[in-house]
Amino acid sequence: MQKILVCIDGSEISERIISKAVEKAKKDDSKIIVLYVVEDFCPIGLTEVDCNTIRELLFKEAKAVIDSAVNSFKSQGIEATSLIKEGRPADVIIELAKQEKVDEIFIGSHGKHGAKKFLQGSVSSRVVESAPCPVTVIK
Repeated sequence: MQKILVCIDGSEISERIISKAVEKAKKDDSKIIVLYVVEDFCPIGLTEVDCNTIRELLFKEAKAVIDSAVNSFKSQGIEATSLIKEGRPADVIIELAKQEKVDEIFIGSHGKHGAKKFLQGSVSSRVVESAPCPVTVIK
């Protein structure tokens, strides 16, 4: 049984990622690992209390998005587990792919924060460059 790492962030493209992963999982009888990475950041000028409040909200959003995704897979008869991790998305995705020995990664060409790619490079580009397995980038 193959393992597919499905990376989502609640953006519009996440639904297309899930749809393509469902097709692949049905075709190849794959197990799905759904991943949502919450970026660890605190804008300058905010107090620790404010940063913790933002962090809690981000994790609450991540849980809702990931629960919905897992339900989508399970309703199609596909085995799916979920993880919410904190950190730099590309680094977390690559490390998890290595740890779990996944056979393929599904990721969006851009996420909720598309403008960030101009500042730090595209998450999907970095994953493609460094992943230990094939990467399917969904537009």
